[in-house]
Amino acid sequence: MVRKERHTIKHLIQLQDLVAARAQQQASMPSQHLQQLDKNIKTLTDELAPDLKNHFNRLLQKNIEAIVPITGSNCSGCGYALTKTLINSIHAGDELNRCPNCTRILYFPDVPLTRRSPRRRWGDPVKRGIERFSAPELMIPSLKGTTKEDVLLEMCETLRAEGYIEDCSDLHDAALRREAIVSTAVEHGMAFPHVRGVEGGGMTLTLGISKKGVKFGAPDDRLSKIFFYMVIPTASSAFYLKLLSGLTQSFSTKAARDLLLKCKTKEELWKSLIKATKKMIQ
Repeated sequence: MVRKERHTIKHLIQLQDLVAARAQQQASMPSQHLQQLDKNIKTLTDELAPDLKNHFNRLLQKNIEAIVPITGSNCSGCGYALTKTLINSIHAGDELNRCPNCTRILYFPDVPLTRRSPRRRWGDPVKRGIERFSAPELMIPSLKGTTKEDVLLEMCETLRAEGYIEDCSDLHDAALRREAIVSTAVEHGMAFPHVRGVEGGGMTLTLGISKKGVKFGAPDDRLSKIFFYMVIPTASSAFYLKLLSGLTQSFSTKAARDLLLKCKTKEELWKSLIKATKKMIQ
């Protein structure tokens, strides 16, 4: 029984990753064909027991995260404080447990993804728009990496160097696993690599520019030059899609993208990002 339920947990996580990847593709490329993702999602969904499949699909209608890890003694989806008895049952993994508050399916992560965020100091101005998720020190006007792995690691190292995370290894591995599902590269030389389910702080965006371009798996097989790397807490998963859509629309024109590509300093890149997203990201 224990082995069966742990297999079911892994099955549900894999299914949810595909569903999230599909939502991301649809938000960044509305016209993109999604047949293969839909086929894979249907295959995994059909393997579930009828009652579990129905509950899982009902959860997905409300939230993009239907199965979530516990963080400490809380549900990472809604923050509800769990009882010791329930936590012990989740750790044991001998049955499927649900959050008493949001009814999401709960599991104990093998490698918890946690990080820290710089604290907001008293007197700091209220942040609006894209400023809520990023900062000038997270701008990289000239990425040195020449491969997908190099670019992802370089952007992750920027988060570490600026004090947003303590270690890159787990985060970098998670970003590579996400790319293995389906590339986050989209049309017009842009890519939206990200890691979901990272607890501790809010959603964080790092913007990197590769002047020469990198092969990142774009649908038209062109080089990717503009990289929006995002770290996303479970509770922000739904809003992430809105942010992704806003970024896609903000840089839908060549003129807007060219402004980013011409930037030579962190300050220039930050000002261009703020100006371009002012209308679409509130």
